[in-house]
Amino acid sequence: MPEIIFKIDTENGKCETEIKGYQGPACEKTAQQLRQVLGEPSNEIRKKEFFLTSQSRQTSKRK
Repeated sequence: MPEIIFKIDTENGKCETEIKGYQGPACEKTAQQLRQVLGEPSNEIRKKEFFLTSQSRQTSKRK
């Protein structure tokens, strides 16, 4: 089942999001929707799962 995980560091205000269960274009569409709500990430990583399997993940770190 697709999910979005938010990890929030309350001491420094950083938020890390991880998108799981989407592959390729579906993952990118979800990431774009998150950008509209949360703003542009300071760092974005496409893990190998984004390209290879249906368990794709995209991690973004925000300030």
